[in-house]
Amino acid sequence: MSEISSTSPHIVQIVGYKNTGKSTLIAALTRYLTSSGRRVAVIKHDGHDHFEMDHEGTDSYSFAQAGADAVVVMSEKRTAIIERQATSLEDMINYLSAYDWILIEGYKQAPYPKLVMVREEKELSLIETLQDVIGIISWIEHDKGEYMEERENYVWHSVHETEDIARWLVSLERHEEKRNL
Repeated sequence: MSEISSTSPHIVQIVGYKNTGKSTLIAALTRYLTSSGRRVAVIKHDGHDHFEMDHEGTDSYSFAQAGADAVVVMSEKRTAIIERQATSLEDMINYLSAYDWILIEGYKQAPYPKLVMVREEKELSLIETLQDVIGIISWIEHDKGEYMEERENYVWHSVHETEDIARWLVSLERHEEKRNL
């Protein structure tokens, strides 16, 4: 079983099929972690490459349309970098290394601790295809049954217990820090 790292940034992936609540959970975890004084970065994988961060009518859009390979927009409180190139997950994690937590949506095959979102029982089969699973976040309200009895290393949370999930992650962070003293 993979564990939350004892050094910053602590990394956890939220994975699952479409419409299982990954983004909603990440927003809730982000709210909890930031309200407790932690700096959080979120990486979202867009497997279909449809996202467009800039829009027609803005100067940055016109710079990109003119051929700029990178456009940076900065203000006193924000910085946005838009590049016309792929970036590896590892490079982005290194770039975000000053944060306390990095929450990653997607990248199912990446080697980081994973929470698997499950809306229906048939989606439990996803777990068999993944490594580094530390927990299951489920919409299934009935008894976890035989499936989970065989997998004692997984923590099972209801999707409706977002604060409990966040507290559990923080407890793993603290547990690892104590273990490494």
